[in-house]
Amino acid sequence: MGAMNAAGQIGQHQAAEAGVKGRNRAKLKNFEAQNRQYLTDVMFDNAEWKNDVQVQDIEQDQIYQSMVSQWSEQDQQLDKMFAQADQKIEKAIVEMYENEYAGTGTGRTAARLAGKSAKKLGQYKSEILHAKMMAQEETDLRKDAIHTEAGTKSFAAFEKIRFAPIHGPTPMAPELEAAPSKAGLVLGLAQTALGTAAAAGAFKAPDIGKGLGDTGAFELTPMSSEQIGASFSPDMPLLNNASYGMSPNAMDVAYKLPSQAQLSAAGQPWGNILP
Repeated sequence: MGAMNAAGQIGQHQAAEAGVKGRNRAKLKNFEAQNRQYLTDVMFDNAEWKNDVQVQDIEQDQIYQSMVSQWSEQDQQLDKMFAQADQKIEKAIVEMYENEYAGTGTGRTAARLAGKSAKKLGQYKSEILHAKMMAQEETDLRKDAIHTEAGTKSFAAFEKIRFAPIHGPTPMAPELEAAPSKAGLVLGLAQTALGTAAAAGAFKAPDIGKGLGDTGAFELTPMSSEQIGASFSPDMPLLNNASYGMSPNAMDVAYKLPSQAQLSAAGQPWGNILP
């Protein structure tokens, strides 16, 4: 039973170690997969950012071309307005010379009519020139607005790719489990061994002389009165075999040792030692 308990404890310890190793291997495999995924994400993020940079360059060119086109359109409209104003002034000059003729007469009436035409032309030219200056200012304002709008679009396009991708830290390494301590196994095996030994009676003192009376292993042979009288001497000191009325070899006579056959029959472990 003790051997089976010890084998069970060893098996449980080995199973616990195998479980810890398996879980640690799974954690390490997941950590490796996370690192591969991290590198893949970094590669794709960098590729996407580089592609966005190229797209932004093209978008910047498109924004500039759009601004130039709108400026050209404003200049064209201004030139058209200036051309129309010049034609109006030229027409006014022609009308002035046509109306200026007052015959061949002289005098105040002819002078008055000639001055009236010139004055009217001057007023008309002043009106046309004022319109042209206002149109120039309006065109400049519109071109400035177009330039501001293009700058805003250009900055917005640049802001998209201003910073390279920030990938962040790599995945954190997992915290592995510690293997179960062997101290518990050793203590368990020791406890099992002690329990087995206690159950087998290894720590129980045997009863002295148990079972010898039944087999006659030790037989007490009384001494005769002649033996006691022959061995007694009043001059012998106390605390000696002879003090009790025994000769030095009286113990061998008083107590007869059991034979080999008697010891073997009694089942004692020392039966094969005695002659």
